[in-house]
Amino acid sequence: MIPFSNILYWNIYHAKFSYTMSVMYASLRSVCLLLISFLFCISSYAQFSDELGDICYDIGFRSITTNIDPIEGLYIVSTESKLLLNNEVIKHKYSDSDLIIYSNSDGIIRDYNNRFEFHRIGRTQTYDINILWPKYDITKHERIRINFTDFFDVSFSLAYEMPELELRSIFGEYYVPGLKAVYSIQCKKIIPDRKLVEEVLTVMKMQKEVETKIWTGTGFSVTNDLIATNFHVIDEAKSIYITNDIIKDTIKASIMASDKDKDLAILSIKGGLLPNPKYRILKETQKTGTSIWLLGYPLTSTMGNEIKATSGIISSRSGYKGDEVLYQISAPIQPGNSGGPVFDLSGNVVGIVCAHHTQTENVSYAIKTSYLIDLLERRNVYVNKQPTSINVENKTLPELIEQSKSYVFHIICTNK
Repeated sequence: MIPFSNILYWNIYHAKFSYTMSVMYASLRSVCLLLISFLFCISSYAQFSDELGDICYDIGFRSITTNIDPIEGLYIVSTESKLLLNNEVIKHKYSDSDLIIYSNSDGIIRDYNNRFEFHRIGRTQTYDINILWPKYDITKHERIRINFTDFFDVSFSLAYEMPELELRSIFGEYYVPGLKAVYSIQCKKIIPDRKLVEEVLTVMKMQKEVETKIWTGTGFSVTNDLIATNFHVIDEAKSIYITNDIIKDTIKASIMASDKDKDLAILSIKGGLLPNPKYRILKETQKTGTSIWLLGYPLTSTMGNEIKATSGIISSRSGYKGDEVLYQISAPIQPGNSGGPVFDLSGNVVGIVCAHHTQTENVSYAIKTSYLIDLLERRNVYVNKQPTSINVENKTLPELIEQSKSYVFHIICTNK
């Protein structure tokens, strides 16, 4: 329930280009529509005599619902989300979703995603709710009153605020004091039958098991068996593959080293299958105004699989909010460029692409290569075996791109 991960700044830990096979949601929607149609058929019986209505109630639901808490069922949820900065609304959004509430094997009434825990007070219509953030060992307590005339007509409202620790985790170093995320949800039950709820749960579990996520980024050789990229490119990946126009094959990679704080990762390729890079990786901080160019694989689903080049300058020797780890660069980038190399006009690597500022044109960020060298040397990997830069012959930019693209790779990650 986090609708604001791209507010203020494209967070470098969420800049990965990804897409999800969303079969689960479509299946749940189909089940819901079928069940809603079923309920409409039931409601039409109310137009007949009370006696017939009682008979339908008895044979259809009374035996099933005897031991079910009134709050159990499948709900349509309307959510109003607000992001505030110093109590001023900077983002306001409405959305619809589904919520399943059921009693689990321990007898605890929870929602399917284990975010809410419900405790009825006696036989009243009042419930205490625990809103859970297990990752931070945080529980927020609220009390609500549900509205119901019978087991089938149930609704309730709930308002809560996201904990500061969750906000800090989402925005990372770009968190701003005074930032708040507030939610107000309106819940209306549409399925009152435990059996039908259990069937929906079964469908969701089956679909969740086959749900596949794929996302991509860029990386570049530092030796003949090591590739540098961003941590956020490979974060949560179960399988990682690399390829480019030169090697053509797709090669499996593994994580050799990583630094989440600096957003760096080193991938290992077995067997030394890669060509030794001919460029140097400079440790010195570059001057403002230095001309740069970069290579990467942005938005391959729409822009194609051919490697892309852009150019610009180092606009500043510090990044977002003065971050000394980063350069600000003017070269345009898109999702998928993350982890790609930034070169100077001598063909040396001087940075690693990591993020793009979404609220202005041609403002991007790159990690200084000194932090990459430090990460490598902590693993006893020493680079810069080339005695001089690769551009001693004053090659043109197209010639440099052609010479360097062999060492730049399309990185493909999956959760399987």
